[in-house]
Amino acid sequence: MDFELPADTLMLRDMLRRFIRKEAQPLEMKYFTTGQLAPEERLRLRRAVEQMGLWGLTVPEAYGGGLDLVGACVLDEELGQTFIPVEIGEVAAVLYACSGDQVGNYLEPALAGDRRPILAAREPGRLKPEEWTTTAQSYILNGQKILSVAPEPRDFLVVYAQAEQGLTAFVLDAGCPGVELSINGEVMLTLAGCQAEASALLGQPGRALALGAEEAPKAWIRSGARYVGAATRLMEMAVEHARSWVALGEPLSIRPAIQRMLAEMQVDIESARWMVYHAAWLVDSSAKDDLRIAAARVRLATGEMLQRSVDRATMVFAGPGPSPQIEPQRFVRSLAPPETLEFAMQQARAVITAAMLARAVE
Repeated sequence: MDFELPADTLMLRDMLRRFIRKEAQPLEMKYFTTGQLAPEERLRLRRAVEQMGLWGLTVPEAYGGGLDLVGACVLDEELGQTFIPVEIGEVAAVLYACSGDQVGNYLEPALAGDRRPILAAREPGRLKPEEWTTTAQSYILNGQKILSVAPEPRDFLVVYAQAEQGLTAFVLDAGCPGVELSINGEVMLTLAGCQAEASALLGQPGRALALGAEEAPKAWIRSGARYVGAATRLMEMAVEHARSWVALGEPLSIRPAIQRMLAEMQVDIESARWMVYHAAWLVDSSAKDDLRIAAARVRLATGEMLQRSVDRATMVFAGPGPSPQIEPQRFVRSLAPPETLEFAMQQARAVITAAMLARAVE
């Protein structure tokens, strides 16, 4: 077994690592306050990504990318070490269902970075798709969605709504009539009599959950890599705090309880990291294993590891943290909202236990 990463993958990792630490992380305090990047900051980060040759590497080969999953996870682990939304020229798998004019109007501009797609799926207090109440009766959309970022004029939305045939996806321009935005801690999208054209339908009516389903295992594994990156950042901050913070005349680092939490955090992260890369290797090697089960294991293990890392970092800081920049809960919430993370782990548990019970019956 070869545990060495290829030299070109290591080169990409090192370039991205320097970029994240020098260009992205210094923007975090400002991003905490505003909740979004200024257009000139987004453009500057994008230009830097392009100059490094990273733009579009992780999209399917048919669209100009083709980086293997192990390589994509290496990049995702570095991207997980900041909550700044660094764009690298990829889109959600659901957009590959675009057809006709949608390809030129949405998919191609999104891949080129000229238009930003924003998923409008999650609803206030409702995690499960079957609980979503946004409706699309005769292509008239009504309801509310929570967005990850506030749309800019050229952005577009991928809206999930309950139609007569079931859950259906639509692509809409961010500024179309009937779309309203409000920001009060969260970005809230309100659809009030929003008339969608038939051309806005993404895929087949009632088949929204099937869009991009074949890419779901890869997405779960890549999310795990981001969680590993986030936990690594938390661990590094906790280690630095333990070294530098003095209480009762002694640094925290000499206390057995602190040492125990740091050691457990490091082992936890390393275990999750190798689970991620093993699952990615299975995909790249076209293994006959059930990749959905391998991906579900990654989703569950990395999600729980991230939660434990937050708890341990908080205990090392003996509270929220000495400044907003390194407040563990807030840092991780920007990457994976607690309710979304918990729902993802519930899905993973269901996949794993279903496979276990099926084998037991056999």
